[in-house]
Amino acid sequence: MEYFDILDENGNKTGRVKERDAVHRDGDLHGGAHMWIARDLMPDGDFMVLLQRRSRDKDSFPGCLDISSAGHVDAGETFLSAAVRELKEELGLSATDGQLHFLFRNRTKGTYQFHGKIFRNEEIHHVYLVDPTVSLKDLRFQKDEIEELVWQKASRVMAALKAKDPAYCIEREEFERLAAYITEYGRDKYGL
Repeated sequence: MEYFDILDENGNKTGRVKERDAVHRDGDLHGGAHMWIARDLMPDGDFMVLLQRRSRDKDSFPGCLDISSAGHVDAGETFLSAAVRELKEELGLSATDGQLHFLFRNRTKGTYQFHGKIFRNEEIHHVYLVDPTVSLKDLRFQKDEIEELVWQKASRVMAALKAKDPAYCIEREEFERLAAYITEYGRDKYGL
């Protein structure tokens, strides 16, 4: 059973801890980590991004194309330690704290229905870019969480998000901010 720290609007722990299902039933604010894997920054600013197709058995957004790796911050964890843990669990990638570049903090809010149940997502997440020095040769995904991994051009993802393609469960604002960072700093700062 997973437990999450409940956060205030500034992202600080309130001292309350709740079980995952109760958090999403009640819409409590909690933490998450989003890790993006990108490569091949082109002169026109386009780049390749790794997406995961979520398992059709997931409690939220089943079968959708999603962020390279993402997960909740468990009770007692930091955003960064959750990011390192999730990369290992979901993709089999061993990354150090220094190989995750913090880009920005984001706030999401939404109420959805999946498998006949209401799912409330109130989340503050930290968004990271995975350093290109992290070896992808041993990339292997967690089969009970992920159906497949696919590389897509960022321009294709952006077009799908603008068209509100239901095959994607990526927030457009987050992807736009990610693309702006990679376009501006990807080559010089991150070595893409």
